[in-house]
Amino acid sequence: MTLEILKKYHIKAKKSLGQNFLVNEQIVDWISNVIEVKDKNIIEVWPWYGALTEKLIIKKPKSLNLVELDRDMIEVLNKRIDSWDFDLEWIDFKINNLDVLKYIPENKDYSVIANIPYYITSPILRHFLYDVEHKPESMVILMQKDVWDKILWKWKEKTSVLSLFVSKKCFVSDEIFVWRQNFIPAPKVESSVLLFKSHELYKEIDDIMFLEFIKKAFKEPRKKLSKNLSNSGYDKNLIMQVFSKYSIEDNTRWEDLDISIWCQLFWEFNK
Repeated sequence: MTLEILKKYHIKAKKSLGQNFLVNEQIVDWISNVIEVKDKNIIEVWPWYGALTEKLIIKKPKSLNLVELDRDMIEVLNKRIDSWDFDLEWIDFKINNLDVLKYIPENKDYSVIANIPYYITSPILRHFLYDVEHKPESMVILMQKDVWDKILWKWKEKTSVLSLFVSKKCFVSDEIFVWRQNFIPAPKVESSVLLFKSHELYKEIDDIMFLEFIKKAFKEPRKKLSKNLSNSGYDKNLIMQVFSKYSIEDNTRWEDLDISIWCQLFWEFNK
């Protein structure tokens, strides 16, 4: 069906928008089943011509808001609606033609499903996890392996700015690995579907202050954490005291600590 839609509407991927169309129907089905959709408020980011949209509609969400920047794709979606490809009865359905980074969710309780190009993955994560007032209950995101590696770096017993940035807000699990041959055109790297489930474990810590703190500590990756903190203006004696309190060795580097320790360090250095 996906390939038929591409042919029917003469759809070609736009490199400028990072478009790589997932054409494996089985994987599209899997993605639609990662979270409960029935009677839920769902935001689909970059639906393109509606391959996943069609699967989501069948599951009867309470509302389905599409956020699509490409006007050509908006035209295709509207043609598919006119052709009765989508059964929109009893669904609060809306297409929003705008940049997702300017989109403000209409509901307080909602989930996000998206196939996100590499170049905008981090900005979109920040938008929904930090910038909007009401955060999503969950997010199902298909992303390229480059970003997937950074988010799940903890599997290698290492961390990154991005993994901390995400871990402060969510539990993350790897759901589906997607070979690049499942896309048209095929991207240069493999992809994976990640599930982000929101939590409030560190809600007492100010988001902006925390992000500024870890950026300072990660400023010069080749240097020890103690050196980075010292160069950021923190007192050397305080650094030694805090490291001793949490049994952190002097040669520890920033990537060696997980989110719970980073939050403790934040409190110690921002009292």
